[in-house]
Formats: sequence, C-alpha cells, structure tokens
Amino acid sequence: MKREMILMKKWIPSLAVGAALTMSTTICAAAVPSSALVAGGIEYGASADYVQQVYGTPTEVETKHHSLWNGEVTEYEYGDSFELKFVDGYVRHIEISRHNGIKTAAGIEVGSTLDAVKVAYGEPDKIRGDKYIYYCDEDKSIGLVFEIENNKVDEIEMGYLD
Repeated sequence: MKREMILMKKWIPSLAVGAALTMSTTICAAAVPSSALVAGGIEYGASADYVQQVYGTPTEVETKHHSLWNGEVTEYEYGDSFELKFVDGYVRHIEISRHNGIKTAAGIEVGSTLDAVKVAYGEPDKIRGDKYIYYCDEDKSIGLVFEIENNKVDEIEMGYLD
C-alpha cells in the first residue's frame, strides 16, 4: 500500500504537467473566425458593387475562367499592390503585395513584424516555406496567409486558400 502511494505521488505531477502542456497547445492554436477575414475594410464575401463604392473604379479588370471555382473569376486591380478576385460577384480572394496602408481587421499590413502577426492571430495552423497560414475556424478552405521575409510581412492573402 505504501509503495502504491509513493508511485501515485510520482505520477500526479507528471499528469499535471501533461495536462498543462495539452491545454497550452489548445490555447495557442490559431483561432481565426470568418469575421476576421477583412482587408482594407472589405470583408470576404463583399459584393463587387460595395468594393467599387469604397475604392472606386479599378485600374484594371480582367475576367477569366478558373477551374478551381468552376466558372468565371473577375479580378479587380487597384494599382499594382491590391488585387481582389470575385466569383459570382462576391469577393473570394484578396492579395496585398506592398505596403500601401491596407490592413487586416487586426491591423496587420505589409511591413508588420512576424511577432505582431502572432500577437494578432496566435501561432499559425501551418507554415509552408515562408508562408504562415491561418485557417478559418468555420471553413478550412478559407483563411489568411502571411508571406514573411526577413521577419516582416511581405505579402498578405485573404479568402480562399488554393
């Protein structure tokens, strides 16, 4: 009986450490709700009309067939650093490729530090090369991707992840 008590006393701290590690892993996991999919005031799913009300006429519009979406995709470009893709008239993908003042809902922009991204969104769900990927909680086919160069955001993608 005494030996069993000693063994239990040794196991209890190990169980506590294991539980704490499991909980900390859960707490640190990225949690990006679909409501966080906003860039430059444009939400995932916003209409093309709304985008033009906010940003005006795009500098370039291109429509092409895209097999991923089984149909036409219309791309709006504003300058050379802000691009939106629409499927059936609704935003499905946004790319920001330069520091141009356009930020995510959490205030991250091209030029922000990797630490700032992690403070805003937690640890990424996946890292693929220089891309830090955060999946949306409700739908893993959409989310945020931050391309990191020299510990700073070099490009942001939001919406459908291909």
